[in-house]
Amino acid sequence: MNIVTTKYNLVLTMFISLLFSGCATKVDRLEYALEFAGENRRELEEVLEYYSNDSLKYRAACFLIENMPRWYAYDGWQLDTLEVLMRKDREGNLSKEDKMRWNGFDYHTLNKIYDSKVITSEYLIENIDLAFQEWKNRPWNRTLSFDDFCELILPYRIGNERLSNWRSLYNAYYGNLLDSVYTGSDVLVACKCINDELNRQNYKYSVEWNVPHNRADYLFKTRIGYCREVSDLIQYAMRSCGIPVAADFMPYSPDYRYSHEWNVVRDTTGRYIQFGFDGLDPVRDKIPDDGRRKGKVFRYCYALQNEREILRKHSGWNIGGTEGLYWKDVTSEYFGHNRAAVNVCATEKPLIALSVFSTNGWLIIGEGVYKSSGKALFDNIEPFIIYVPVSQNNGVEPIGYPFMLDSDGHVEEFVPDTVNLEKIILKRKMALIPRVAAWGYSQIGARIEGDIDTDFKSPKLIAEIKDTMDYTFQVLEGLCSEPVKYIRYVPPVGLLQLAELKLYKDTILKKEIKITPLTDVPYIEKVIDGDILSHIYQKSEGVIDPLVFSLDSLQQIRRLYFIARTDDNYVWKGDTYELLYFNGIDGWKSLGVKTATSEYICFEAPRNALLWLRNRTKGREEQVFIYRNNRQWFNSNLNLIYNNKKT
Repeated sequence: MNIVTTKYNLVLTMFISLLFSGCATKVDRLEYALEFAGENRRELEEVLEYYSNDSLKYRAACFLIENMPRWYAYDGWQLDTLEVLMRKDREGNLSKEDKMRWNGFDYHTLNKIYDSKVITSEYLIENIDLAFQEWKNRPWNRTLSFDDFCELILPYRIGNERLSNWRSLYNAYYGNLLDSVYTGSDVLVACKCINDELNRQNYKYSVEWNVPHNRADYLFKTRIGYCREVSDLIQYAMRSCGIPVAADFMPYSPDYRYSHEWNVVRDTTGRYIQFGFDGLDPVRDKIPDDGRRKGKVFRYCYALQNEREILRKHSGWNIGGTEGLYWKDVTSEYFGHNRAAVNVCATEKPLIALSVFSTNGWLIIGEGVYKSSGKALFDNIEPFIIYVPVSQNNGVEPIGYPFMLDSDGHVEEFVPDTVNLEKIILKRKMALIPRVAAWGYSQIGARIEGDIDTDFKSPKLIAEIKDTMDYTFQVLEGLCSEPVKYIRYVPPVGLLQLAELKLYKDTILKKEIKITPLTDVPYIEKVIDGDILSHIYQKSEGVIDPLVFSLDSLQQIRRLYFIARTDDNYVWKGDTYELLYFNGIDGWKSLGVKTATSEYICFEAPRNALLWLRNRTKGREEQVFIYRNNRQWFNSNLNLIYNNKKT
């Protein structure tokens, strides 16, 4: 970190301290922000002078300027180069050499350019005027308060992207589109119109580029990135049309293993409704759910959030550091208000944190407050998730047993009973999450047909996928006694998800028949590459052309080895596994190492223990679970235990 950046961070820290001090006034805050601008102060003062006779726009300008010291962009020639390379990637023209050359790049080493130091009065005035125009002219905003307008429509930026004039660019396309298809007053209908158009436009999902938020004008033309860029694109398009939206996120998913960001729209009822690229439409009659367990949910905000500073004073710290003070905890909007009082082991007041499991250690997703009675309080958490209370004093250290909160507010702790062991039968090392489970039945109805000619004038049915896959692979019996020279895989209507297909001339899978792809489609080679995690994927509203393969010779097919798209998290015969249980402040304890001899593996484990099955042979995806009623229960399905109890 350079000296200039350090100086700015020091000033920003002082600014935040003043902002939340009891004696700070709006005049103090505004003056401090103007002082932070240094030589650029005059540009900000010109904005205030410009709106001196318009009280509402003056307040909007003050809102932006008062909070501006927090905002900055990363900048450097490297980003110009990366924009060119990402555009090539988007177009399918990127060389492997260019991609490898930038693999280790870390944008955090670039300079921070603080908005207050460089922003112009013309830029701010244009942003404010265009935002007000959409706020006042759109009928669904008649009940949108000024405070909500300031957070959901007014901001000129989203993250740490380089600034650009984006409002008029996005409005010229999406605003005109909206005007041509909808002129009513229902904000959800308007939101769906824009979201449908965004879904129709081609977007390349990629997690491979380590870059800050993309410039808004670049993102408009070059649609590439992961959930963050999707969220940014949605916000630019919606806000340019006066649709009040925000981005919510979870720091780390308790079942998917990653962080995730998505969008919400503020309804005229005051509710925030989730929607986005993942097939969720904004609707009032039901609570949209993307299937992910979340634990804790925050909303990115432009302004400092007072309640976050209040929590920091009580807990002694906050997740996200300085930037975390600009997050709003909205977990209660998803799961209601609740509180978990949990036993902790601490001789002095620690910095309490809420954590969830990861294979690299417990990951913090929220704060807690320590009570002198040896209790920690965690407010507003998702029920039916296994958490562990940890301390932040000397790194991340467990200070209690795992616990779960049910929907009635009852806390259940998982204290292992090491005296009473039980035999457990384990089939997976990670939850079968809904998205992955769907892969298991996505190919029901698919057929494998054979013929002696490539035109398949007289196709013979070799095999048919009739059932949901409840394991990584299926071995199918060949139904045709006649030899064939060619086969074709005929997917169900609309969807092709195939990872591996092998043919055998015997019934014990020893004599494999070599096959060669004849269909010229991308990634068809992944069907025969021996990697069960690689796959070919095609989606269409109609019929998808079959995949045709040539056999090395005329052969009768006795058995077929078939794998639809999979996560490879079932127990594999021949792999070595270790089972561990969590023993509170003493951490993980091993229950032994075994090699699987079938599609499941058996251990003896303490009752009521939190367990972790590690594959020591391969793989990265693993998740904790408990064992009850002769089966594993992961975060993704723990609620079913409670529902069964109630019924």
